[in-house]
Formats: sequence, structure tokens, C-alpha cells
Amino acid sequence: MRLKLIAGNLVIVLLVGLASYLVVRTQLRAELSRQLEDGIGDDSELFARSWRADGARLGEAVSSRAASKSVQNVFTASGEAKRRGRAFAAAQDVSKWFQDPARGRRDPPHIVAVIDETGRVIARDTDRNRMFGEPLLNEVPVLRTALERGASRYGVWHRQNKLLQVGVAAVRNDQGGVVGALLVGYDLSNGFAQQEARLIGDDLLFIMAERIYSTSTNVDVRNALQEALYAPPLDNDTKAALQGKPTLPWAATLAGEQYVGVTAPLPMARGVDAGYVVLAHRGRHTALAGVATMILWLTLLGLVGVAIYGFIISNNIMEPIEQMEDDILAVINGRSDVRLEVETAELGGLSYRVNQLINLFTGVAEEDDEGRAVTSSGGWEAVSASGPDPGSRPSSDGPIQSDDPQAAALAALPESQYYALLYQDYVAAKQSVGEDVSNVPQERFIERIRGNAAHLVNKHGAQMVRFKVETIGGQVNLKPVVIH
Repeated sequence: MRLKLIAGNLVIVLLVGLASYLVVRTQLRAELSRQLEDGIGDDSELFARSWRADGARLGEAVSSRAASKSVQNVFTASGEAKRRGRAFAAAQDVSKWFQDPARGRRDPPHIVAVIDETGRVIARDTDRNRMFGEPLLNEVPVLRTALERGASRYGVWHRQNKLLQVGVAAVRNDQGGVVGALLVGYDLSNGFAQQEARLIGDDLLFIMAERIYSTSTNVDVRNALQEALYAPPLDNDTKAALQGKPTLPWAATLAGEQYVGVTAPLPMARGVDAGYVVLAHRGRHTALAGVATMILWLTLLGLVGVAIYGFIISNNIMEPIEQMEDDILAVINGRSDVRLEVETAELGGLSYRVNQLINLFTGVAEEDDEGRAVTSSGGWEAVSASGPDPGSRPSSDGPIQSDDPQAAALAALPESQYYALLYQDYVAAKQSVGEDVSNVPQERFIERIRGNAAHLVNKHGAQMVRFKVETIGGQVNLKPVVIH
């Protein structure tokens, strides 16, 4: 029974805990996944704004350098050799200027070039002869705009497998006419991707028509995404994004992990197949669902608590029941002096009623705390030593005391004669009211009377207790006589 009580509670707690865990975790993950898919578009827009702001700052910085004396002096030099020398020196100076950490760039420019009014390179940094005379109007769309409008622009340049963010500014002479341009280009490197990824909180990749150019992810994820972007079903979305149409959020399994991504074109990259991917790790964004694991720990704690509490409660219930079972078995086996002594709030009442039942079958009155006795008929009789209850009949007095003549007479009888006479009187009284006494053998009757007498002696602190037979209202009772 103990195991049943404890096991039942444990099963209920376990089922409730597991069900709560599964429901909460499922709901949290579903909600977090929905928020991720809704929010990754915002992250893509955040990068696009950061890109435009960064490009605008680059354009302004190039414009300030284009107005410097070192750059303007290039176009006042006489002779090609002197002009190229000044252009190389100016490009070097501009490159050093941009390498200052105060400019907000960690890497040095990939290229700084001084360009004439026709769009041809006069000189670039690092190598005075490299790119000399190379036309860039068709390669760098923003260069044509800068020369035509005399303004600064920023954009993207795809050159020799390099993807560059470029800023271009027109160079004016003292009269305000456009005489050339200054171009500064930064590689869209892994470092730049990582810098922007920290800003948006997701991974960032720059892509070209046929491959991923740079990434903030690890190599395994990059290689897996390379295969995914340029193969069905994502290849069409990639082509559309490079042509200027951002995609809706898509999902992919990369290096054994679940990801959600958005592919979009790079702003201000007209004429260049360049785009970017914002990639979010689903597991990191749904990690909050892991708090549901606390339910499992609380369930485990609850199981321990229920087991301990169940053990204590089952013992409080089962031990008195087992004691009652042993006492009742003793009564069945002839121990008429045994009474149930369970005083717990839960079973005290039952124990009291069982004792009443035993007294009923043995024909022995039982006293309560107020000095009354319950007879075999279930009625109440006063047993107070101070005398009869007001209004009661003489035959209803309490236990007869030792100063009573009846008590003295009973006490004077030898024990064997007393029990024989009591049994005879009891049987005669039962027969007089028409009751069957065939099931009341003398030996068993005497044994029970002895047991009840011993119980009352201990209870009243008397020298002895004997009984007398009374018939009241057709009910035969054994009335105790307390002898001090």
C-alpha cells in the first residue's frame, strides 16, 4: 500500500512535469522562431543602412582629400613624368591618411588612385607604374558620375576577383573646373564582414555571381552555404538578389545546424553582381527555450519532495492501520482484554467505534472521559463515583464502589465461584429476554471478563473490578463494580 500511495503521486508529478516541459519548450521555440524570421529582415535593413552610412562617410573623406594641395598640385604639374610623380606621392599620402585609426577603418585601403578627367589612372599607391593609363570609366560606374557632376560618390567595384567598396571625389582646379578624380577602395574582406556582423548581431556574407566572396562565419558554414546558394532551391533566389530583388527569409541546414537567412543586393552597386547574406543561427536565437529545462529540474525536485512526503504520510496512515489489524486479530484469537489505542486524528474515531463494537459483542460496558459507560445496548449509564445522575433510575448508577454492600458481597466471593455465578446470571438474563446463548461458551466468557476487568483495574487504579448482570429495557448489560 505504501508503494502504491507513493508511486501514484510520483507518476502524476512526473507526467505533469514532462507535459509542462514539452508544451512550454514547443511554444517558446515556435514563438522565438517566428520572431527570428520576422526580425532577420530588419537585420538586413540595418546592414543596408550601415552600408550607406559607411559609404557616405567614405565619400566625404575622399572629397576632403581631393581638395588637399597635394592632390590638386598633381594637375598643375608640367610634363607627364612630373605629373605621375606627384600623383604617386599624393596617392601615398592619401593612403597614409586613411590608415590613421581615427578614420574608423581597421585595414589600409586596397587602392588609392589619382585619375585624370578622361577616367584614366595617372598613378596609384604602392606602385607608380601599375595601372598607369588604365581606363576606369566603364569599370567604376560612380567614377563617371563623379566626373560629370563634380561631386563625391560611393559604390562597388569588381576588379580582378576583388570586390571593393569605393569612394570617388572630383578634383577641381582653382577656377572650379573638374580636372580629375581621387579614388579610394577598400576590400570587402572577412574582417569587414565580421565588423558589420557584430553591428547587426548576425553573420554576414558578401556574395558574387558564382561564389561567396567573404564571410564572418567559420569555414564549414561558408562551404556549406556556398553549395546551398548556388544550387536548387536557393540558386534562383541568389540570382534574383544579385539583380536587385531581396529574398524572403529562407531556411537551410549548414554543417549540421539550422540557419535562417536573407539574400539582398548591395546598395549602390549598380552594374556589379554583388550582394550580401544575413545569416542567423536558429539555435542561438531560440536558446531562450532552454529555460524550459528548469521545469525538468523542478519536476525532479518535486519527485523527491513527493517521495519524502508520501513516505511520511503513508507511514502515518499505514502504521496505525497495521496496529489496528494486529489488535483486531488478537481479539479474534480470544484476547478480549485487547483494545485499539490509536489516537491519530484520521483514525482515532474509527478505533473508538471498533472498541465499542468489541464491547458490544463481549457485553462489557466501556467508560468515556466523562465517567460514562456504553452498554451492550448502546445506551449511556452514569458511572460517576459521586453518586447517581439526577433523575436517573437506581439501576443506572455508576460502577459500584467498595463501600457499597453489593461491592463488599462481590469482593467476598472466591474467584471461581464469582465467575461461575456471573456466567449463570448472564445466561439466565439473556434467556429471559429471549436471546440465544449457545454461542457464549463459559470458558470464553470468563476469559473476556477477566481481560475487561484487568483493563478497568488499570484505568481506575482499583484493587479489583467485578461485574454484575442488569437487564434494562430488554437489554442485558454487565455493569462494572469498582472495588478500591
